[in-house]
Amino acid sequence: MKQLTTTLERTADGAMLVDQDGRIVFWNSAAERLLGFKTSEVIGRPCCEVIHGETLGGQPLCSPTCPIASRIRSGCGVRQFDMQTRTKDGHPIWLNVSSLSVPSRKRGVFWIAHLFRNINKQAKVYQLVQVLHTVLCAPSVPAVERCPDAPPDVPASLPLTEREREILRLLATGATSAHIADSLCLSSKTVRNHIQHILEKLGAHNRLQALAIAFPPGTHSSASLPR
Repeated sequence: MKQLTTTLERTADGAMLVDQDGRIVFWNSAAERLLGFKTSEVIGRPCCEVIHGETLGGQPLCSPTCPIASRIRSGCGVRQFDMQTRTKDGHPIWLNVSSLSVPSRKRGVFWIAHLFRNINKQAKVYQLVQVLHTVLCAPSVPAVERCPDAPPDVPASLPLTEREREILRLLATGATSAHIADSLCLSSKTVRNHIQHILEKLGAHNRLQALAIAFPPGTHSSASLPR
């Protein structure tokens, strides 16, 4: 445990360890700087009570029955996801989080390590994409150009397969990997592989950047983003 916490303290990412009951047992200096909570203010408290995370679409993510923790406990391994929360002062912040199970020497006992970093800049791009999609689907757009229930079209110039285009369009609507897998009757692993191929082909580092490349504001002459 000491070696683990020493390593986590040195990382540039915010880091916390959560026990099997969902309570925070470690909180590093980077987490203090990022979210404003001092270690003494969070140790022993439920993770969901401190973080209050939501999905990028605004749906609750953190709860006493944390779906992320449940997934990790079931043996699904490392999980990376984006979420929005607030600092101690109430300022909104968007985070990219990497989570993994950390077994202890005691049989059946383990912790969950969460490492998180600020992605506010990427999130603003995501919001612009969502605004663009909303504008394109507004009633003021001619009927032939409206897309009441359909995600935006992927530019034909992008070097993507039909399946990759389909997945990118769903990502643009805010769908998660799990939702995409259910919608297309694919395994989660297959969806993750397709998304990785999309990132590589577009030269993007993450999903938000891929969306910004595929659907840049101003691409559609019939739409104008609010200033």
